[in-house]
Amino acid sequence: MFLERGYDAVSVDDIAAAAGMSQRTFFRYFPTKDEVLRRYRRSLREALLSALQGRPAQEGAVAALRAAYGQTSEVDASSRPRVHALARLLIEASDVWAKDMGETILDDSVPAELSRRAGADTDGLRVTVLAAAISSAALIGWNNWVTSDGTDNPADYVVAAIDMLGLDISD
Repeated sequence: MFLERGYDAVSVDDIAAAAGMSQRTFFRYFPTKDEVLRRYRRSLREALLSALQGRPAQEGAVAALRAAYGQTSEVDASSRPRVHALARLLIEASDVWAKDMGETILDDSVPAELSRRAGADTDGLRVTVLAAAISSAALIGWNNWVTSDGTDNPADYVVAAIDMLGLDISD
């Protein structure tokens, strides 16, 4: 419904009716309408962390995070139109997007995994800044794909943006 009518044009009543539940039941699962989209965004962050943790142990921290972003932003050609439309929807729901970015910035799971890989303290400034820089570059790459026609693979945009940082991927 969000894709068909736009985020703002869909009410909680609309969502509940489409799901065959009452508004009250909807609120048992989601405290707000925003949470429907934010749950999706959280699943993407969880997929990134899982991909990062699944990278080969001998791979450097920066190379592993770069590869995890590339892996999780890979979209096969047949799925691109739907993913592109959903990504546009997420960006256009600016209040939801802003809340999600705040949550992402405060999430320490990626810096913690980078620290584990690098053998550094989880609260190390270097690791936190690296994670933030790579995540920001990945986001910018993704957003550039979202504002494109969506026919190319978004992973190409994401990895190219990360590479613009000029980091040593053996790190």
